[in-house]
Amino acid sequence: MAAAVHDVVGLLHATMTIYYAHVDRAPVLVLGATGPVDRTKRRPYIDWIHTALVNGNAVRDYTKWDDQPATVEDFPTSFARAYRIATTEPCGPVYLCYDAGLQEQALERPIAVADVAAGARPTPVQADPAAIRRTAELLASAERPVVVTEFTGRHPEAVRELVGLVEESASALIDLNGRVNFPNRHPQNLTGGDALADADLVLLLDVGDPFRALNELDRLTNEKKPRVPTGCTIVDVGLAELRQSKWAEDLGQFQPVSLSVVADTSLAIPALRTALRSQPARDRGARCAELERKHQRIRERWEKESREDWDASPLTAPRLASEIWSVIKGEDWILTSNTLEDWALRLWDVEGPNRHPGRSFGTATQIGTSIGVGLAYRGTDRLVVDIQPDGDLLYDPGALWTAAHHRIPLLVVMYNNRAYYNDWEHQLRVAQHRGTPKENARVGQEIDDPAPDFAMLARSFGWHAEGPIAEPDKVRPALERALRVVRDEKRPALVDTIVRHRHEKRFR
Repeated sequence: MAAAVHDVVGLLHATMTIYYAHVDRAPVLVLGATGPVDRTKRRPYIDWIHTALVNGNAVRDYTKWDDQPATVEDFPTSFARAYRIATTEPCGPVYLCYDAGLQEQALERPIAVADVAAGARPTPVQADPAAIRRTAELLASAERPVVVTEFTGRHPEAVRELVGLVEESASALIDLNGRVNFPNRHPQNLTGGDALADADLVLLLDVGDPFRALNELDRLTNEKKPRVPTGCTIVDVGLAELRQSKWAEDLGQFQPVSLSVVADTSLAIPALRTALRSQPARDRGARCAELERKHQRIRERWEKESREDWDASPLTAPRLASEIWSVIKGEDWILTSNTLEDWALRLWDVEGPNRHPGRSFGTATQIGTSIGVGLAYRGTDRLVVDIQPDGDLLYDPGALWTAAHHRIPLLVVMYNNRAYYNDWEHQLRVAQHRGTPKENARVGQEIDDPAPDFAMLARSFGWHAEGPIAEPDKVRPALERALRVVRDEKRPALVDTIVRHRHEKRFR
């Protein structure tokens, strides 16, 4: 992906999105500018306040590389290097800054680009063959192996290989959903269960924060408790050690492992499957049957939980997820960044990364991500669905105009709890821990008095829009009408649904 940002101010607006591209391992070429570095070429006022000494300083701590070529002749090689760095695993954003004075000057001669454009890109990183063989030996000898994965689905072809590895080793699978890495209905998918509790081997594949994956945190006391038994063998395969920022430690607390293998899993998993087949064969039928029973129990628990307070008004998150699914399940759909407290991943049929590009990150990024996905699929039969948080949309309501202006068919269902709820919930925990009034947790977090009318806002930009809707029985008909608009008129539609807070049950 390439994104052009306007000079100094555009870069400063984009900093949070660039940071989340770094956290999300997303290759993005961010193309920006500065006013003329040559002071004699600056126009009064605007060129002076839009000229900075090395713009890249603003994002250098969370980009893989930045550059500001000093001549027009250097533009092609600078761009080629940026492209190679951004798209070489571990991927991430890069920033290129082009001097406005150079951009505006007349070229004296054509600039050759053919050799630069034809230059080979780096090949992926393959694992140490001895480490692959050792991993295969450990996996073959384990009685209760568990595979934990987070970003493997960034290469869709790796998902098929991962399914084969899990089946051949009779492993349980836990998906942390940095991408959709594994079919959620596969009988060995034990995401949401306690498979780690009796594991004798854990194979981590592309896990960004192994400590978080393998330890349970009590958010009230900050006490950490291992999820795996003492003596469990842990093997870590991925590229996390190659992408750690010096500024933000998204790698998490240090987690000792038994074997650490640096590799691109799109190559390592097929090699591991080959090595596994050379190990002595074992009957894994009983293990696979046990995993299928556990998978079914998890699904039954989720189904039961989803029916709790089914007729409540405002809606529960699982009721809304169920209503959306009932309307779109016959479509060729893709869900953008938000998963409605993971209920979409639990109740929908999500067979691979073609259905969901990965979990959401920070507020002020999700509407932009959703419009980007919608733009990518504009002109196809794919239905793009955005479960849109209210607080996130308030950061960039102008994005609604962008979607309408560019005729981006997008079905937006508001996840409207009238709050910046993640922080509200944190304030409730703090209040409970300190013994202070819980009713004060709403201060600065509640989006009410007045409550934004997102349907009216969307209509003002030319969208079809309905709501706000708090009564659950009215949701499906509104979604069906909105879907017809998206399909028949090829324009965006929004349904504003009011969803109850999680703490209404948790903190009673």
